[in-house]
Amino acid sequence: MQDAGTPWDEDDDIDRLRLYSLTGGRTVPTRSLDLASLVHVASGDPPQMDGEHAQIHALCRVEARSIAELAGLLRQPATVVKILVCDLLDAGALSHATPDFESDPTDLKLLERVLAGLREISF
Repeated sequence: MQDAGTPWDEDDDIDRLRLYSLTGGRTVPTRSLDLASLVHVASGDPPQMDGEHAQIHALCRVEARSIAELAGLLRQPATVVKILVCDLLDAGALSHATPDFESDPTDLKLLERVLAGLREISF
């Protein structure tokens, strides 16, 4: 709701309306996902998708993507992306790719592999 003295910003209202329509008015995802949660395409035939759902599915086809990465690539708020990803998880089109937390974080070989990977991506 706008104050009587605040000028009306049509673009801002249209953006909010678009986000509302993308999520079907939902504001809370059906699953607990954080920005680092990874998802990838599930095996099997994908359901019919359009718009942002199809874009998310296509982005996750080659490799697992985090919620933060998907939000950045789609230029959408993370909460909206979480809701859309949950739709795809619920439909069986995506799978949650949970990192292996059973590894020993003090394992020297693991730490050396992490360091080598970081050196490869550093500038």
